[in-house]
Amino acid sequence: MCNLLLANLARLKKNILFIFSAVVMLILGIFTPISIYSEKIKYLQLQEADKVIGGYVIFVCIIMAFICCVFCGEEHDGGTVRNKLSVGHIRMHIYSAQFLTCIIAGVILCLLYLIPALLLGSILLDAFETNFGLLLLYFISGILCVCACISIYCMLMTMIPKRTAGTAFTTFIMLVLIFIANQVRILLIIPAETYQFPVINGVVTEIYGKNPHYPTGIYRNFLEIFFDVLPSGQAYQIFFRNPQHFQTAEHLPRMIAFSCMIIALSFLTGVRIFEKKDIK
Repeated sequence: MCNLLLANLARLKKNILFIFSAVVMLILGIFTPISIYSEKIKYLQLQEADKVIGGYVIFVCIIMAFICCVFCGEEHDGGTVRNKLSVGHIRMHIYSAQFLTCIIAGVILCLLYLIPALLLGSILLDAFETNFGLLLLYFISGILCVCACISIYCMLMTMIPKRTAGTAFTTFIMLVLIFIANQVRILLIIPAETYQFPVINGVVTEIYGKNPHYPTGIYRNFLEIFFDVLPSGQAYQIFFRNPQHFQTAEHLPRMIAFSCMIIALSFLTGVRIFEKKDIK
């Protein structure tokens, strides 16, 4: 399997889409702290370096949908998978090499953002407000969230190996997950108390009290767990990092656990599908 992985990595280095994405993430990692610094100078406000932490997750999750589909689709469309089988490679090794190649690509894109963003952020911006242990949890959670998305993309590509159809389907699934996560986020940020304007005796009255639309009890617990399970929901939480609404810091261990479960289940499902697939 090592030879398969090395061959895939050699292909990845020449992949134009991956190279372009790497340049984009590097530029984003440089631009983000500089942009925050310009706001700091303009408005004379404190701007902690923490603000650069989660800016990469959503972007890498979306970019990797295209890279995984193009990279895996090329192997199927070009007959590379069939040739690997004909020379004696087993299916699990072929799928594992594809999976690990995509994971490595995703981690590289994350690091290309994080390294310049953290270096410039620590120089240009104010000191980190978050302690080191929590920062480490954010990094782990963000990278695992990206890996969870990649594992889903690789699994989907075993079902639809054609590059064009697979790219369209995987992109559609990612957009649906983002849409669902955004709808859940909207429900979770509803304020517990708000102003209401009931009409009493023909007069509009202003009352400040409990918001009837605020989700409570089991329903709210379900929304929070669902938001933690969805990779797109995790990406939103890491991106916004607003404890008032999401209690992200409290949810990080749970998000990490869910990401690991998604990676394991998606990998095992993908291997199972690939082993039974008729390769032509």
